[in-house]
Amino acid sequence: MNLFVFLALSAFVGGISLFAAYLQVAKSPEPEYSISGPFTLRKILFFLAWATPVMLFFVVWAITTVNIPYQDDIDAILESTSAIAEGTGSIREFWSALSKQDDERRIVVVRLVACVMYWISGSIDFRMIALVGICSYLVFLKLVFAWFRSEPNLSLVLLLPVPYLLFSNFNYVALYQAMVPLQHIAVYVWGFASIWLVARNTRTGLIWGAALGILSVYSDVTGIFIGPVVAVMLLTRRRWLAATFWILLFGSVATSYFNGLVMPDFRPTFAQNLASWPDMLLIAVAMPGMIADVFLEGSPILRLICAAGAGVVSLSLVGVSAFRFGGKLVREREAITPNQWWLAGCILFLMITFFAFTFGRAANGANSILLSRYKHMFAFWAIFNYLLMLQLPLFQRMAQRYLLILQAAALIYFGGSYFQTWGDMIYLRKTIQTDAYGWTKNREFPSAPIYIAVKKTVDSIFENALKNSIYQFPELPFDCLKQAKVRGTSEIVVRTADFIVVGAEVPDVRCSPDDGIYLIIHSDDEIHILPMRLRRNTFLRFLRTGRYYAGYCESMAMLRQYLSKNKKYKLTLGVISGSNRYLLTTGKELSTG
Repeated sequence: MNLFVFLALSAFVGGISLFAAYLQVAKSPEPEYSISGPFTLRKILFFLAWATPVMLFFVVWAITTVNIPYQDDIDAILESTSAIAEGTGSIREFWSALSKQDDERRIVVVRLVACVMYWISGSIDFRMIALVGICSYLVFLKLVFAWFRSEPNLSLVLLLPVPYLLFSNFNYVALYQAMVPLQHIAVYVWGFASIWLVARNTRTGLIWGAALGILSVYSDVTGIFIGPVVAVMLLTRRRWLAATFWILLFGSVATSYFNGLVMPDFRPTFAQNLASWPDMLLIAVAMPGMIADVFLEGSPILRLICAAGAGVVSLSLVGVSAFRFGGKLVREREAITPNQWWLAGCILFLMITFFAFTFGRAANGANSILLSRYKHMFAFWAIFNYLLMLQLPLFQRMAQRYLLILQAAALIYFGGSYFQTWGDMIYLRKTIQTDAYGWTKNREFPSAPIYIAVKKTVDSIFENALKNSIYQFPELPFDCLKQAKVRGTSEIVVRTADFIVVGAEVPDVRCSPDDGIYLIIHSDDEIHILPMRLRRNTFLRFLRTGRYYAGYCESMAMLRQYLSKNKKYKLTLGVISGSNRYLLTTGKELSTG
């Protein structure tokens, strides 16, 4: 990461954001933020501050994403699309290909999007599949915007911190695996949109809400929870006919969804989860506070303790709000606004999700909630907590008065997410590319040892897709290292047991997506390329030295089984830094028995 570029970009984004917040606090009366009317500096800066994190998020994603399936994408997307492309004789066979079980769920929407893309363009682009799912963030942002616009006592300027929470990069892993955005991000957004429409209390809202609810269900199994959440809302509001329609519809959908669905063997049983009750309790308290998990290099236990502390605060806020909501429900049910119903429904939806995760993954350990791919759940939860607090008159006044501080905190959270995750995100990118290289050259997936057990199936999926031009591997940046010149030597540390791991000191490299260091394991007729994971400097050291990466790196671990028997392999390091591409010899060799 270039120091000048990072600081210049930070100054630009931060300057716009904080100056916009300052203008809102410093001047009155509050302007109407509508598209029509004169565009004053105050209004322009507000829209720029609101849109900048969104644009930066999509630009970074577009620069760094790759058109390569990653692990579950192969059987989840490529296999079903290939089957449909080869021809399904009936609608029943077509539906069977779309709804085939994937782990413990059905991901019909992901597969349908892939098929539509194939029918339109003649091939699959995994980046575009992910992009469709990521764009659901914009739908959620529109819902929050509409919520603010319909709150008569709230200034729209209090919306400013929301995009900085939503479009942070803490959940980068969820953005680079093609199936996950449409599955694990969009399922929440469609659910939130469904609750929003039903909360409007109109017949049209109920019909379209049901449609989005079904879309949520067939995005991921989590969408099933929309059924009981909306049913409770309708019954509480005494909309008997609408509740009957909803229960019958979603009862039928759930019955169809779970028909023939079996729990995979690799998921822990209910008894195993209950036996892990300390982890279960920690997960239950920490999940609502995971927005506080911002120090990614801290020890897992300290991260969980911080999250648990924040979780107690969050659950207290939700508990107080639920008590106030219940009191209002008893005294003056008709006075509860659609916005308040939406907040209550969305929070209940997320709480049921957290509850299911707690009872379904406790045996995997509390550390499982620290994974990057789940971070968007906690961003949604934090935003709803923020909206809950804005329902309290005291916090409204404080947020309005101290908007500059609030915005500065959101900005630090946003910038810190990119700084902390950039190196790991680029390593993930290289991992995906290495898998593609490994399969095309050696029929291997270095990042997935389980591939050995499913080799026949995976190879068949890829071979059929390539033969029928359903998908083609893109060019890989490190392919050119085979022809690069040797420019020196490097000392390395080699560890070999079941896995091969090599450590080395880091030469000076830049931080563009293709820049990095690669371990090359090669013989006269065989070559394997593995990315090296580079450690990053602390922020203060980064400012002092201008270097994002620190001094030591280790290669991805590769199974010894991937190497041919009775062979000698040389170990070489390949370096890409901008236009410089060169090799460093190590003088080390590997022998296989």
